[in-house]
Amino acid sequence: MSAPRPRQRKDGTINWQVPFHYYDTDGVRRGTAESFDEDYEEAVWWSEYLDRHGLDRALAILPARRAGADGGVLLGGWLTDYADRLLKVGSISPPVHRKYLGYVRNDVVPFFGATATLDAVTADSDAAWIVFLAEDKGHKPHTIHNKHGFLSGGLRAAVNQRPFGLLPFNPCSGVRLPADRGRKQCIFDNDEWELFEELIFPRWRPQAEFGLVSMARPSEIGALLVRDVHPVTGVVQIDRAWKDAGSRLVLGPPKTERGVRSINVPLQTLERLDLDRDGDEYLFCTKDKGPITAASFYEKAWQPALRRLEALASAVAAFNAGHDTLAQAHLQPFTHRARWTGVDAEELITRYPAALQSLRRKHLTPYMLRHTGISWKLQDGVPIFVVSRDAGHESVAVTDRVYGHNDRRPSESAAKTIGQRLPRVRAPMLDAEG
Repeated sequence: MSAPRPRQRKDGTINWQVPFHYYDTDGVRRGTAESFDEDYEEAVWWSEYLDRHGLDRALAILPARRAGADGGVLLGGWLTDYADRLLKVGSISPPVHRKYLGYVRNDVVPFFGATATLDAVTADSDAAWIVFLAEDKGHKPHTIHNKHGFLSGGLRAAVNQRPFGLLPFNPCSGVRLPADRGRKQCIFDNDEWELFEELIFPRWRPQAEFGLVSMARPSEIGALLVRDVHPVTGVVQIDRAWKDAGSRLVLGPPKTERGVRSINVPLQTLERLDLDRDGDEYLFCTKDKGPITAASFYEKAWQPALRRLEALASAVAAFNAGHDTLAQAHLQPFTHRARWTGVDAEELITRYPAALQSLRRKHLTPYMLRHTGISWKLQDGVPIFVVSRDAGHESVAVTDRVYGHNDRRPSESAAKTIGQRLPRVRAPMLDAEG
């Protein structure tokens, strides 16, 4: 590490210098130093950054760190005002507003400096900030995309400021960000879903099936009222969702603009629901007629099913090892004492041996119901624009990027099409060989 070195001036003030080496145009290694007037902490920060990221990036970030407020708008202050305006006009919720202020406080100001102005963000300093988020803070690509999107949005607002723009262009526009490939979405196949539904306590099965066939988000399902469902046509109106407001949940609009939508669900699913109630009651409710939130569904319906799945797998392992007594002990969640009223464990093991093993290799969450519904519809030939609209995605591109791989029919058809050319191409060679 190139530790800062003090150098006393004639007037008694201290100039901290960080030494470093570079190669000139002739390839000769030369030494020099960067000076920091009476700012030891800044000198330490830059020397550590130099050691971690190299000379080029360290020099690129210096202008941003040294940008003063004279004649300019402070970067941190502008981004704070930008977040406040978004909240005021209703573009974001209070929890998102708090998150944006955290971006400014924890990510922007610590890197660019408290006195950095808007023009401190350049293509080079922006690239260095992305490296800072990835390497220093250990953020994953998805998080970097979110934080960079906020910074870019704030600078775009500065460009569009009226009557005079505060910046000539947005330096964050078109920047290549770390690839966000994310986790591959797990879905049920037919046997897996049949088994997992059998493992859900009967009281919760209608809600689970509704989540699959409607493709609605868990937060949207918990906000549905009885009057949102038409029992004859199967049309369901989705226009609300539960939002995290810190210490409590509040009702608000769905996640995206296209989240407000009408969808159709199978009538056989609606037959499992109690729709002969007051229209203002929650479609899925507690005994006290309160809403069943995504968290309570996971705790009361999903987790017990996961425990039963694990119990079945443990029992099979014990049976195969010849420990019948131990196997029976694992099956306690399927006894009358555990208030189990579903199919016997031995029958499930016999009926679904392959699904039992494959399910344990998947990441099982309630959101998997939505993933499965979207994927099944695509696999069964429903046009992607219909699936995208009913799922409430912002665009068809989102549906294609996340779920398009589940529809193999176009690729299979393309393979057959090009395969028809192969015999004609090979025919002259075959004749020559003959």
